Amino acid sequence: MAHREIHVVVVGGAWAGVTAVQELIELSHVTYPRLMITLVEQRTQYFHKTGLIRGLVDKKYADQMFIPYTRLFLDGGIANPNHRFVCARLKRVHESYIEVADSGRLYYDYLVLATGTEYPSLPVTQASSVEECRLMYSTMRNAIEAANKILFVGAGAVGIGLCGEVAEVYPEKRLVVAHARSKLLNPDLSDGFAKETERKLRQMGVEVRLGEAVIPLEPSVKSKNGSSSSSSTTSIIHYQHQQRQWTVRPQTFATTLGEKIECDLAIWTTGSRPNTEFMTRLPASDPRRPHVEPETGRISVRPTLQLADPMYPNIFAIGDVNSLPLSEKYATSAVSQAKHAVRCLRLLMDEGYDFRVKMSPEMAYDSAMAAPMEAYSTNMKRQKTVVVTLGKKQKISNTLFSRFNNWAWSSKPDRRYLIDKAQKMLNY
Repeated sequence: MAHREIHVVVVGGAWAGVTAVQELIELSHVTYPRLMITLVEQRTQYFHKTGLIRGLVDKKYADQMFIPYTRLFLDGGIANPNHRFVCARLKRVHESYIEVADSGRLYYDYLVLATGTEYPSLPVTQASSVEECRLMYSTMRNAIEAANKILFVGAGAVGIGLCGEVAEVYPEKRLVVAHARSKLLNPDLSDGFAKETERKLRQMGVEVRLGEAVIPLEPSVKSKNGSSSSSSTTSIIHYQHQQRQWTVRPQTFATTLGEKIECDLAIWTTGSRPNTEFMTRLPASDPRRPHVEPETGRISVRPTLQLADPMYPNIFAIGDVNSLPLSEKYATSAVSQAKHAVRCLRLLMDEGYDFRVKMSPEMAYDSAMAAPMEAYSTNMKRQKTVVVTLGKKQKISNTLFSRFNNWAWSSKPDRRYLIDKAQKMLNY
């Protein structure tokens, strides 16, 4: 049993980050009793983003989506003084410490980045407090309820899932999905899966328009005499956050095929972005190979989930934030990556990387290279279960036996988007 003090910082408190913390806590019980674990998360409580789309139509469900982190570090009902939760936004990553807003510097021997992806067009994902999040949810739900014609721009899993939820709750509304690509969902999923999803959407009365990118036009409101105006009598439910607006009002959009789409609410689910701005101050050993991929905005990693840059074997990136393919951007994959990263991190500890780097970087590098790490890519060869839901009663999956996969699908007829699993993960 190693008795040296080791500091591990995990940034991001969703599936990947919390799973990594759990694995590290177990490691502290078994082998490293002086393992100091810090979880950094900008939200005051866990926000169940996996169920984001259900919360936009179901207030009771939305109220369950906030889970405190207070029980995560309890050991027999008592808080472990070696571990802590820091509610702060990550600003910069440096070679031996991170900068966080309002909390200064946090030093680490090992760093796990699990900061995830945000949707600027869905402002609820940007909220840092429970109160702010509930206010945004209320505004967005009110807009969906008030609108008669809704345009969903983008048909990835979030766009399709949200459209399915709205179609089930409000079958009388006219719903249109516009997608720039020639098939629904991510390009790495099969054509058959995409076509089956499209068929079910059409059965629900949704108009699906493929191969048409949407171009915003200047919105106008027509008065009773037919002229365009900005009449204050028009009912507008408005909340502006970041670059998108949630507004209920007559709007017209053009497509790249020259068509026009009229609606009174446009919901954009395109433009998701990984949270990687904090990597700009970390020097790269080769300036021609930056830490963040310019095309995707994701952190470039090795098959071991360490940074691709060999200068930083003690930094791992897991979940949505790393450069693994889109088929690995699901909750089940985030959990698998977290467990794999901690296994690799433990091998570095066993080799004494954190101890040796303080005496000689060259010696530490040799010990890192000697660690017998398995590549996560070997686990990626098995087929991943991908489930797309269309409300509470319908689902489409890419695997024949997914209905027997209890992790991916609740045994209850009401799909709960793994919220029970999240509560258990946080010891509730």
